[in-house]
Amino acid sequence: MPADPRLADRIRKRIVGEMHLGHLRPGDRLPPVRELSRELDVDHRAVGAVYRALEAEGLVEVRGRAGAYLAHQERLGGELVEETATWLAGVLAEARRRRVGIPEFPEFVRSCTARVRLRCACIESNADSGTAIRMELQEEFGLEVVSVPAAGLRGACAPRDVSGADFLVTTAFHAPEVRAAAEAAGKPFALVTVHPEMAGIIERRVRSDGLTVIVADPEYGERFRSVYGDGRPESIRVVLADDRGTIARLDRSRPVLATRAVRLMLPDLDLPLLLPRYPSISPDSTRDIVEILIRLNMGAEPGRE
Repeated sequence: MPADPRLADRIRKRIVGEMHLGHLRPGDRLPPVRELSRELDVDHRAVGAVYRALEAEGLVEVRGRAGAYLAHQERLGGELVEETATWLAGVLAEARRRRVGIPEFPEFVRSCTARVRLRCACIESNADSGTAIRMELQEEFGLEVVSVPAAGLRGACAPRDVSGADFLVTTAFHAPEVRAAAEAAGKPFALVTVHPEMAGIIERRVRSDGLTVIVADPEYGERFRSVYGDGRPESIRVVLADDRGTIARLDRSRPVLATRAVRLMLPDLDLPLLLPRYPSISPDSTRDIVEILIRLNMGAEPGRE
């Protein structure tokens, strides 16, 4: 059944309007087909056809029985290109005001952020948090990252991986001891907090429908419950990655949260994911890390690479 252009335009405008107001974020579930068909007084098959058409545009992601979700930004088309162009135009205009010409701008950015290969010690107590932070720092910040168990910190007697790093990162759960180690070693320190949009998606799912979380480390499962729990024991179900039997019996129509560590352990995991790809590091933490990155690059000794 082909999509009705007028109905598609109506639903598209509704989704884009909700995005603009911040009521919908990438990964959020859209109204179920039958619910929306009743609200708009149209055949449910017509709504299903519209969702499929919007998926072809990159605005919607249809996950079978799990329903339709707002697609992540990298899947969006012209609107994202236009937004990026507007943002970049502002950056380049500000650079020109500071006497950095457009032809020189790429090299200027490289000299401020990638003149040297920086080494970062990621200090965490569980594999799930540590893997997520480490991989994001490697993939999106271009850092060389070494994982360090939080239990190994002893103030000034920090392990070699810490003393050999350019700077340290950790979460709020280990901030006091990592801050002390950073001060003792005379190194910068950044606290990584969770991205608010990712946290919002998780919180809404826990409150509305409950959530199954697949983890590599039991400690992370307990931390997840303490952070996102809403007081209902049944709202969060934690499953260990090595419990293949339980994973095989999970409902394929309900999205689960699988950590980056789990997806490395189970590359063929055949379940709909609540967050297939989403930044875990908050904008505030990103700014802190980038400022350290710039400071260390601009202050690097000549000849270091």
